Amino acid sequence: MGRGGLDDGGCRPGMIDPVWIADRTGRGGAMGVSEIGDELYQLPPQAFTAARDGHVAAAKNAGDSAAAAELAAMRRPSMSAWLVNLLAIRRSEEVAQLIELGETMRAAQANVTPTQLRDLSAQRRREIGALVAKATVLVAEAGQSPPSKQHLTEVESTLAAAMADDESASLVLSGRVLKPLTYSGFGQAALPGGTTIAKDKTGTPVPGDDGPARRAAAGARLDEARRILAGAVQAEREANDRVERLAGQIAELKDRLDAAQRDARAARQARVSAERETAAAERRVAHDGTR
Repeated sequence: MGRGGLDDGGCRPGMIDPVWIADRTGRGGAMGVSEIGDELYQLPPQAFTAARDGHVAAAKNAGDSAAAAELAAMRRPSMSAWLVNLLAIRRSEEVAQLIELGETMRAAQANVTPTQLRDLSAQRRREIGALVAKATVLVAEAGQSPPSKQHLTEVESTLAAAMADDESASLVLSGRVLKPLTYSGFGQAALPGGTTIAKDKTGTPVPGDDGPARRAAAGARLDEARRILAGAVQAEREANDRVERLAGQIAELKDRLDAAQRDARAARQARVSAERETAAAERRVAHDGTR
């Protein structure tokens, strides 16, 4: 199953071999709580709780109450969060590259035109789409039913948030996402001073006083919204200028068309008059010839 798969030892996902667990959860074992966490968060959500409880029981039996407490604190992820965790653990380098791309885009965003901003957004969608497709492959490899459209949409939203926000990026990279993440807008939202999410020994984020962080992030979003608004106003102004120029050209062409139509009518009248004169002259010549 890839890195840290639970079926390495011959057990089906979600089924725990007590001896196998005891060999790995003790202080002297080859596997620590973080590694066990990686295994748990690769399991389908419906298998998570039983597997976690089996590890907790094994850790208690081994006399490791600290490990048991850390394992018991792990919470089951939602379906879409599990997909993101699969990517973070199984495709860690590609997820890291996506987040790095987001950082590059944020750094460049202050100096781009509205058109370039749309191009960056299109590139972001392509990169996220490629990872979402890989998530569906991982689900198939795990023997699970294909994810729903809603779950895939939530995966896209979570990856977009990781590209746009440092805290979201840290959570996604940890492989411990519990619920889908969202981020309104795309732009600089990193917190001042390199603020990061507090984590326990397993790398799982823990609650904290994030009021200042939320206010800082909200301020950054406001700045970004104002910048985008200014770009939209400029784009509208340029579009209106083009409309006025084209309207002027159309008016000029209409005047020229009217003049050409007048000339055509005058030419037609002159032709009709010439035809009449010609016919009259022909009749006179014919009449004189019969005398």
